[in-house]
Amino acid sequence: PSRARRLRHPPGETRLEALAGTRPSMFALTAAPRCFAAPVARAGTTSSTRSNVRAASRSVRANASAAPPASKTSEESFLDVSDMPVTEFDENGVERVLLQTQGWDTWVWKGHACNYISAGVGNTGPIVVLVHGFGAHSYHWRYTIPALARRGCRVYALCMLGYGWSPKVTAPYSMEFWGEQVIDFSREVAGSSESDKAVIAGNSIGALAALYAASNSPETTKGLCLVNSAGNFAEGAAPGPEKKTFAQHAVGTASPKIRDPTDPDAAQNLTQLEKLQEGFGRLVATGIFFFTKVRIKNILQQVYESVPDADLVRSIELAAEDPGAIDTFYQLSLAGGRTKITAGDLLEKYNGPLMLLWGVKDPWMTPEKASRILEIKPNAHYVPINAGHCPHDDAPVECSRKMGDWAESLVA
Repeated sequence: PSRARRLRHPPGETRLEALAGTRPSMFALTAAPRCFAAPVARAGTTSSTRSNVRAASRSVRANASAAPPASKTSEESFLDVSDMPVTEFDENGVERVLLQTQGWDTWVWKGHACNYISAGVGNTGPIVVLVHGFGAHSYHWRYTIPALARRGCRVYALCMLGYGWSPKVTAPYSMEFWGEQVIDFSREVAGSSESDKAVIAGNSIGALAALYAASNSPETTKGLCLVNSAGNFAEGAAPGPEKKTFAQHAVGTASPKIRDPTDPDAAQNLTQLEKLQEGFGRLVATGIFFFTKVRIKNILQQVYESVPDADLVRSIELAAEDPGAIDTFYQLSLAGGRTKITAGDLLEKYNGPLMLLWGVKDPWMTPEKASRILEIKPNAHYVPINAGHCPHDDAPVECSRKMGDWAESLVA
């Protein structure tokens, strides 16, 4: 049965199959993924219509610093959070960040004002950095942010460059590119350091960016949580995605053919064939862009166990309204081809605490992938969730509780 969404307001049998008890079907994602990001926020800022069925939930919004009403909480204690972003409650009485079409706070990285959401900055619990997946954004952690902040965590959710409310710019996107951004964000915004390390959690390709950050900055990382991680962890796998996007196939199979779009010399040195391949790749990506744009809700329904709500769909639709969205989508679809390091190598390199928070009904990143990760890291803490590709939004109460318990255990 469908589960209504929650909202809140501001301030032989493999090991995995035995644990999860389920084996969803595989859906091969060969086109560019399912979401975009919202329009860029105005540089320098620092800080939807709702459906009729949510009318009742609007009446329970409270002031940004207030904790949820006692009847809305579990047995856990919740803190008042003075800097909580505006939130609301969904039909199930669960708090989530309220959608803001203009975005939230910004942080300048490589000259671009990248958006992020934070809460509980003055708390004394662990720093938690949240990284979204392909086409998603910081708002996709709308339930996790207030839930962890009210437990005392210092929570920071980034919109990676090219996504969400961050600028849609031409850039050489890759896992290394976003991983370096996560490292810088963790240090410069979240304040992680050798004496105050961060827990980094990522979903889908955001899990790969989180893995890159954790493995390359162990001195500022306390733990890593992979939420239905993308990436090919098979032994001997090549860098990049398990399945090439249509745009990658159009441009060519060898990664050197996927040029740095910010390098003028690379553009001038393209052969006629390479120019034709690139032009065809752009055409293909444009077609996928518009095809995806009209199917956002349907695509989400394929990977959610519950019914995606109007705010989530709208938050993704906002991306297509950005003037640079189409060209950025093309560059994003080539990110896997530019990636030089393998997911398996990054995982081998990482030696810290590891949590696998896995929606076992995910048709894309099935439990078999988590099983492979456990073969490499048998001491990882595996938590199966009866949810799809985005369990933090599909089953937010359970996911927030499990993630919070684990993060707190690392500092106990």
